[in-house]
Amino acid sequence: MTDELTRAQDRVDDLRALLRQVREAREGLPSLHRAAEAVGSPGTWTGTAADRLHRDELAPVAAALPRTLVRVEEAVADELAHAERALGRAREDAEGAA
Repeated sequence: MTDELTRAQDRVDDLRALLRQVREAREGLPSLHRAAEAVGSPGTWTGTAADRLHRDELAPVAAALPRTLVRVEEAVADELAHAERALGRAREDAEGAA
């Protein structure tokens, strides 16, 4: 395998692994639909202060995380598609040189 082909394959492999990690991160996000779902044992995260903290601080951040991870996943997938095309070209070049 040529150096160019090896580098192209390594890049594709790295991006595939990264894409798997991003997808796992998306699946592993905790839910913050209700304050009690995310903090402490059931019944320990209650009261107006907890509700206000959830509504004003936690929920907005939690809502942004999935959207951000979707954008990250799309960017990695796009880069992977580009790397796969480059790998295909490197294979064609290697076959042509052989």
